[in-house]
Amino acid sequence: MYPLPTVRVATKKDEEALWKILEPVIRKGGTYVFSLDKSKESLMGYWLGAEKTTFAVERGGALVGTFYLKANQEGLGDHICNAGFVVAPKAEGQGLGRWMGEFAQVEAKSRGFLAMQFNFVIQTNQPAVYLWKSLGFSVLGEIPEAYRHPQLGLVPVLIFYKKL
Repeated sequence: MYPLPTVRVATKKDEEALWKILEPVIRKGGTYVFSLDKSKESLMGYWLGAEKTTFAVERGGALVGTFYLKANQEGLGDHICNAGFVVAPKAEGQGLGRWMGEFAQVEAKSRGFLAMQFNFVIQTNQPAVYLWKSLGFSVLGEIPEAYRHPQLGLVPVLIFYKKL
């Protein structure tokens, strides 16, 4: 059993630690649409962008994951939440993704969001597909050949939704 993680809002001071988590995931491909050679500055600008709240997840004093919450759309669509999650490679398979997903839903609801939607879950990312289905998300649709997978070529993406 792993100790429970703690979560806090990430700040610019966390940039180096966040980069250590995000870079290997981005360079590998298969989970996010970012270019495999995306620069640190560009990715950090996105991940810590003003339109979202980014969280740092720690266990035993080390950063082991990160996620963000934001409105999926602005204005009259801002009651639906969107989110992004990354688990540090060294912490994969330890239930951290599930913990962050559960925490994020509670946090989103406390911030007034009525539902959560993921616009672009790569179908071949089986751990993510399994996780969101197991947490009660429904697949609303599939977009064929929407992601250029670095190893598999064109693969579909799924749109997930859950009322909070």
